[in-house]
Amino acid sequence: MNADLHPKPLTLLPEQQKKLDQTRFGPGETVAETGSTNTDLLTRADEKGLVLTAQHQTAGRGRLDRTWEAPPGANLLFSVVVQLQAPPERTPLVTPALALALVEALQGLAPAQVKWPNDVLLSSGGKVAGILAQGTPQDPCTVVVGMGCNIGWPPAGQGPPGATSLAAAGASVADPTELLIKILAAFEHQLKMLELINGPELLRQELLKNSATVGQQVRVEQPKGELIGQAVDLEPSGSLVVQNAQGRHVVSTGDVIHLRSV
Repeated sequence: MNADLHPKPLTLLPEQQKKLDQTRFGPGETVAETGSTNTDLLTRADEKGLVLTAQHQTAGRGRLDRTWEAPPGANLLFSVVVQLQAPPERTPLVTPALALALVEALQGLAPAQVKWPNDVLLSSGGKVAGILAQGTPQDPCTVVVGMGCNIGWPPAGQGPPGATSLAAAGASVADPTELLIKILAAFEHQLKMLELINGPELLRQELLKNSATVGQQVRVEQPKGELIGQAVDLEPSGSLVVQNAQGRHVVSTGDVIHLRSV
């Protein structure tokens, strides 16, 4: 950690703490600045449920190691240590579960959808959040998952291409901590569903209802080349199903670009 070597307890109002007490998450800590909250928690993966927020990240990253840095205090940046009470092959689904949690938390504030595999888009247009999960070698059922949710940055017409923020969409967030608690409460709901016997199928149904990708003409960029077709379905494993003239393709990893609505 950089500016703040000693994490401080996350200050919660009594009603916020009560909501957190009903989840697997806690305690909460906060730092003024760090390289990456995910990296910090990977060294503390034995502290199940630990939530770490940062005012500023200097080495935050997303898929394909893309860097991302916003002005201090502008956005909600956090990571959590998640222990899934389910077979380890379900741990990749923790990422879309957190994406669905943000969609739920934003209801009534800014309608949003999940872009496969790990982004959240506002229905009005633009990426508002990215999610990155990393496995822990000590326990295959424990993952560290982090989210960067754009609250105040970028402003309208600024920032990286395709990015937006709640402020740019006209959605005001008076208390980022309250949004965090809502996300964690919704995340707990999604994880409990995922832990049921038919959890992957239940999660799939929720994702289909909230997908920005299924129904789109897409280009999937993969190491072996690109795939162009229509996104037609999701597998219970979380894979994306793409249909084109060559047939039906099940995509487990890749970078998706939406081309047009179908």
